[in-house]
Amino acid sequence: MSKLLYVARAEYLKSVRTKGFLLGVILMPVLMGGGLIALAIAEKAKDVGDRHFAVLDHTGSLYATIEQAADGRNTNDVFEVKDGGERKQTQPRWVPQPYDPSAEVAGNPEIVLSRQVEDGDLFGYLVIGKDIASLGPDGDKTFAWHTESPNYDDLPDWLERVVNGELRRTRFEASHVDAKLIESLSKPQPLTTMGLASVDAKTGEVNEGTAANPIEELVVPAILAFMMFMLVMMSTPVLMNNVLEEKMQKIAEVLVSSVAPFDLLLGKLIAAAGISLTLAVLYLGAGLVFAHTADLGGQASAVIAAMSPANLAWFLLFMVMALFIFGSVFSAIGAACSEIQDAQSLMTPTMVVFVLPMMFFGSVLKDPSSSLSRGLSLFPPATPIIMFLRVTVPPGVEVWELALAIVLTGLFTLGAVKAAEKIFRIGILSQGQAPTFRRLLGWLVSK
Repeated sequence: MSKLLYVARAEYLKSVRTKGFLLGVILMPVLMGGGLIALAIAEKAKDVGDRHFAVLDHTGSLYATIEQAADGRNTNDVFEVKDGGERKQTQPRWVPQPYDPSAEVAGNPEIVLSRQVEDGDLFGYLVIGKDIASLGPDGDKTFAWHTESPNYDDLPDWLERVVNGELRRTRFEASHVDAKLIESLSKPQPLTTMGLASVDAKTGEVNEGTAANPIEELVVPAILAFMMFMLVMMSTPVLMNNVLEEKMQKIAEVLVSSVAPFDLLLGKLIAAAGISLTLAVLYLGAGLVFAHTADLGGQASAVIAAMSPANLAWFLLFMVMALFIFGSVFSAIGAACSEIQDAQSLMTPTMVVFVLPMMFFGSVLKDPSSSLSRGLSLFPPATPIIMFLRVTVPPGVEVWELALAIVLTGLFTLGAVKAAEKIFRIGILSQGQAPTFRRLLGWLVSK
C-alpha cells in the first residue's frame, strides 16, 4: 500500500507542477466556452456596412412599402443606445433602390442586375412578380432573392416579412376584412411549462407548481456533463502516452523491479483521478463564486440550485468511475505497445466507445426517460455521463435505476482494472511484438 500511494503521489505531483497543467487549467474554460467567446468576438467584429440592393417590382406598388420599412429600420433598429445616450451602430443598414425595366436598353434586366452584383455595386436584388398579390393560382407570382451570398439570410428574411405583411394587409383590404380584428382574434396564447402540483403536508394548501427553468433543468446539467467528458478526455489518453514513454525509454523495467505492476497501474489511475478532481474542484468552485457574485439576469439562484451538493456529489462519483474505466484501458494500451503507431491503431476503437455517449447527448437531454436513455445509462462505458444527465435533468431517475447503474458500473470498473492489470503486467516488459486483439485476448485469459 505504501508503494501504491508513493506512485500515486509522485505521478500527481509530477503532473500538477508542470506548466502544461497550469495551461490546461486556463484552456479548459476556453475550450468549453469557446463557442460563446467566438460568438462574442464575431458580434463585435460584425460587418455593419450598408447592404445595397435593387428591387425589380413588377407590381409597381410594393417598392414603396419596402423603402418605408427600410427607413424605419435604419433609423431605429440598427443602433444600440449606451449609457449617456451614445448611439452605436450594431447592424448593417438596408439600402433599397428601385429598378425600372423600361429605363434599361441593354438586355434582360436580371442579367444587368446580376452583373452589378458581381461587380460589387449591389449585394443582391429582389424580383417581385406582377400577380403576387392575386389570390388565384395563375399569373406571375415570382418572389425571389438573388445574391452571391446565399448563406447571409438576415436581409432576405427581413424582405420576406415586410412583403408578406403588406400582401396580407392588401388582401384583407380587398376582401373588406378588418386586418386588426383578424390579428387580435388570431393572437396566440403562450403556453407555460410548469412542475407538478403538490399538497403542503402541514397546511394542506395546494401548490400549483413552479415554472420550468431551462437554466436549472437543462443548461447547467449539460455544461456539467460536458465538463465531465472534457476532464476525462484530458486525463485518460495522457496515461497511455506516459506508460508508452516509460516503456520505450526502459524506465518501466526499473519501476516494476521495485513496484508490483498492479500497484504501478493503480497508482497511475489514482493520480489521474486526483488531477481531474483537482481541476473539477477549481472549476466548480469558480462557477459557484461566479454565480454568487455576477449579474446573471436573475438566474443566479437557478445556477446555484442546479449545482446543489447532491448533484456535485454525483458528478464527482461518476467522473471517478469514468476515469478508472477509460484510464485502465488506455494504460493497458500503452503497456501493450512498443511504438506510437501501434498505440494509435488500438486507441481508435476505444475512442469510439468513449465518444459514444456524446452522440446521444441531445436525445437524452430532450427525453431522459426514454427507453434509449435508460438503456444507455445502464451500459457501463456510457453510464457516467448519461446517468449523470438523467439524475440532474427532470424528472430524474428511480432509485433502483441509480442503484443498478452504480453496481453495474462498479463491477465493470473492477473488471476493467483487473483486465488492464493482466495486460499491463505482461505487456510492460514485452518488446518488439506488435499487439493484436488476439494476443491481448490471450494475455487476458492467462493466469
